[in-house]
Amino acid sequence: MRELRPLTPDRVGDLVGSCAPCTFWQTVPRNGHSDPSEPLVLLAEWVESVTADWGPPGRIAYLDGQPAGHVVVAPARHVARLAAFPTSPSDPSTLMLVTAVTTPEYAGRGLRKALVQSAAKDALRHRVRSLEAVAARPLAVSRHACVLDVGFLEKVGFRVERDHPAYPRLRIDLRTVVTLRDEAAAAIARALDRVPGVRPVPESHPSGSSHAHVSDRD
Repeated sequence: MRELRPLTPDRVGDLVGSCAPCTFWQTVPRNGHSDPSEPLVLLAEWVESVTADWGPPGRIAYLDGQPAGHVVVAPARHVARLAAFPTSPSDPSTLMLVTAVTTPEYAGRGLRKALVQSAAKDALRHRVRSLEAVAARPLAVSRHACVLDVGFLEKVGFRVERDHPAYPRLRIDLRTVVTLRDEAAAAIARALDRVPGVRPVPESHPSGSSHAHVSDRD
């Protein structure tokens, strides 16, 4: 079964990636990784805070109950690490794409792009006109694993909003990306089907409903 579930406090342990659980974006530079027991607690509290103020700050993709990737989004006022970047937005309400990560077996299979599409779809539900991200150029010094690369964002439709040699801020106008409303679930289904050893299944039932569905249940 393929599912895309909201990021909730009880699911922070399902975040994936080389540094998960990671509090890079949620903390200022002097905090974050000092105590191995802290990240999950800090992330759960952060998710709870963002959810109360704005809504679930992202989605986690699952295949047969196992996490395959995740995307995190939140208003800039909730992303403490932005203060360390010279291109951080001045408006605290700016919706930021914080990160999008997949497990190694899904690298290059389209899942990360599909997760960004799902984040854009959620943003549209909030009547947000754009989604922004602070990203890293290839020559950025000490690029953290949770800082998205510029090349990936440009491939999925982002454009530089405020340039910088190492860490530009990019933006995508969601009003011009109307296909995201219908394509996110189908893209997730296609990406999750491209796994060695997993038998492909039809992208939709005869009725037209997708096998890969967006779940809003807790």
